[in-house]
Amino acid sequence: MDYSSFLNSILICPESGQTLQPVVDGFKRADGKTYKIIDGILSIVYPDSISGDDKKWNAFYDILAPLYDFNERVIGKLITGVDIVKGRGNIVSYLGLKPGMRILEVSPGPGVFQNLLRDKIGANGEIVSLDLSLGMLRQCQKRNKSLGVQLIHGNAQYLPFAENSFDAVFHFGGVNLFNAPSKAINEFIRVTKTDGIVSWGDEGFAADYPVNLRRKILSRMNPGYSKTRPPVPSTVNNSKAYAVYSGLG
Repeated sequence: MDYSSFLNSILICPESGQTLQPVVDGFKRADGKTYKIIDGILSIVYPDSISGDDKKWNAFYDILAPLYDFNERVIGKLITGVDIVKGRGNIVSYLGLKPGMRILEVSPGPGVFQNLLRDKIGANGEIVSLDLSLGMLRQCQKRNKSLGVQLIHGNAQYLPFAENSFDAVFHFGGVNLFNAPSKAINEFIRVTKTDGIVSWGDEGFAADYPVNLRRKILSRMNPGYSKTRPPVPSTVNNSKAYAVYSGLG
């Protein structure tokens, strides 16, 4: 794909923090290290070799990618009783997005929120979507060719963007299972403008969600439910928390 002048202006090396320059097959830093474009997607992952939960869950999401949306909409609804599509719309409605905004979407999966984000920011806004799973990004390519989304293969805990680059960062689903959730959230904040919007969420039971069979099943199926919610950093002002997906997020 052709990357926009906006994206070209904010890309940095996630290892060194150096600015990057576009070349024929990718982006290059001053010492010659080049990050390649693979199948139309810029791969700028750091560290080069991932480990721990990042490695385990990345392999899982690569395999699940072609079935992810069906699994959430159909199988997920059978198990949870929740209308996932309606729930996605509710989540985006909380973000306070406006036309013309420049948004970073972290962990887009197969692109299930991208049409909703585009509707909010309009044709003149920018969407950059970053995921560690190349399989998920390929699903984004197939699903949302007409939406003008800039796809980046990267690690949320080492974002390849300069400080104060985006009007908003949006992430839903996955942060609980990162190697370092709090590090990722601080990266979300770093790349967002001082007066911008930083939003993250994941699976997790609302305080009033009943202790029932469904809760036990979900806890066994997805370890994200049993993880402690990452704290809100002190650098975030006016923070609000919302229960979504009928108390399952």
